[in-house]
Amino acid sequence: MLLFIPNWNQPTTHPPRQHGYIPIAVIASAGTVNSGAIDPLHEIADVCAQHGVWLHVDGAYGAPAILTGQYAKQLCALARADSLTLDPHKWLYVPVEAGLVLVRDARHMRAAFSLVPPYLQTDGKTEGVGGLPWFSEYGFQQTRGFRALKIWMALRYHGLSGYRSSIERDIWLAGRLANLLRSSEDIEILEPQSLSIVCFRYAPPKLRENAQALDALNKAILEKLQLGGQVFLSSTVLDGRFWLRACIVNPRTREEDLEKLVRNLASSSRSAMAAVSS
Repeated sequence: MLLFIPNWNQPTTHPPRQHGYIPIAVIASAGTVNSGAIDPLHEIADVCAQHGVWLHVDGAYGAPAILTGQYAKQLCALARADSLTLDPHKWLYVPVEAGLVLVRDARHMRAAFSLVPPYLQTDGKTEGVGGLPWFSEYGFQQTRGFRALKIWMALRYHGLSGYRSSIERDIWLAGRLANLLRSSEDIEILEPQSLSIVCFRYAPPKLRENAQALDALNKAILEKLQLGGQVFLSSTVLDGRFWLRACIVNPRTREEDLEKLVRNLASSSRSAMAAVSS
């Protein structure tokens, strides 16, 4: 995503620079929440560096995968970002809610949000009244609870090696689930499967040319699964089509849970298919 400053004297239908638009930021994704897709971060960072454009990376879900051997190279361009968002409640095993943004140069955050006049600003180098800066100067929230405590405690508990092991296991489990689903000719997997997300749908061959029927069928399957109380899937819409979505971000997930999911999926699919055929 590109953010532009418009020149209101120019047409707004086409925003390149020659029409008076100044790009101020590029927003890239380090693992979309929909499907786990990762933007070409290295190439995007090169373009931003060449043109002096701010690079923001949305790593709310996927950024922690940089700790793994499988995704470290693909995500190492995170180090080149000017800012990076993370949601520890997504894949750092922290209870909701917990979100944070990392900014390479904190002065930019302070300049954007601070309402404190210069004569009251602190330099952060001394103690007492003129000591540490006010956190309210670095965001739009003035009063807030100590939400950072649970993030700090989770970091202390898991540690780098603990996170690496658990996240790698989540990714392996997602791959295992994808393989289990691929064994059925009635299941279509969104490829390439990425990170710990598996998007798929029940697509028996005789219905594959009927997009609307497939969407309706999978919505019925999702409802049966969720109301059945045994397993839980979410859903998403990609390229206008409805998909079932499994996202593994719980360190307690077991391989047996995936096998149970597949069994329940088969049962719910048969039931939904029978209802459609009757």
